[in-house]
Amino acid sequence: MKNRVSHLNYSLSSLALILTLSFSLLASSASRADELVSSIEKTSAITLSYETDVFPFSYVADNKPQGYSIDICYKLVDMIRQELHLPLLKINWVPVTTATQFLTIKNKTIDMGCIPTIYTAERQQTVTFSEPYFFSATRFVSRKEDDISGITELNGHTVMVKSGTVFVRHIQDANALYQLSLNIDLDTDNVKAFSELESGRTPAIISSEVLLLGQIALSANPEAFTLSDDLLSPRLPIGMPMQKGNPQFAELINHAMKRLMLSTEFITIYNKWFMQPIMPEGITLNLPFSPELQQSTLSKQFYSY
Repeated sequence: MKNRVSHLNYSLSSLALILTLSFSLLASSASRADELVSSIEKTSAITLSYETDVFPFSYVADNKPQGYSIDICYKLVDMIRQELHLPLLKINWVPVTTATQFLTIKNKTIDMGCIPTIYTAERQQTVTFSEPYFFSATRFVSRKEDDISGITELNGHTVMVKSGTVFVRHIQDANALYQLSLNIDLDTDNVKAFSELESGRTPAIISSEVLLLGQIALSANPEAFTLSDDLLSPRLPIGMPMQKGNPQFAELINHAMKRLMLSTEFITIYNKWFMQPIMPEGITLNLPFSPELQQSTLSKQFYSY
């Protein structure tokens, strides 16, 4: 059963199509400033969103947003300051939830989300995605004492998944394929969901493997939990969601993202969150570059500025 992914209809060819649809919008960027860039230049401010429960990408510590996605956004904004000659450009941070992250971009409350967002064709109808800066598969976490390693061993059980995420679709597909008779319980907060697992009230949580690794590392007893052997999706691209219809802004972000990912600063940011102790938590996820991220970074070497 290990690493079964073909049944979920998330083939690499379909991901390539999504990326092509996303980035084709950037090729014909208008020479004049679009509405969003004009607003940023006029107000000397950019509005970014964050979430509080997606460690290590976006969470709150010392009363401010922190995380891997947050650090990347800071670097992107630094580059935009230089590109637009706006040395006083400030960031307005706005908290969002999974339920509001796309709505706030669609209604133009948010310019860009600094949250780990997986590309899908459905989401592409609402937002424009930046180039990916991470790749992650969907798996589930369970308690070691329950001895659950494969998806079929969850047959008849209740599993928990965050509402509004692509992980809902992934577990629904697996449920139908293997005729598991799962009771899929929707939650709204990753931290609360993990407490349900710790207490024994639910046998498994379905999510991105990196988010699950983060929750395990933050728990009081990390050795008590294990990630599934089975994958419920291939590693999928994660990017920053932006307002649609603003090609110059999207081009600015992607130009900055490519520059960042070719720099030593990107390695420093990545190592800070995935290869070194995360302070003040003091935990190390020990998660090297995935092959997909390595390939994505390599491909940027051929981008002409």
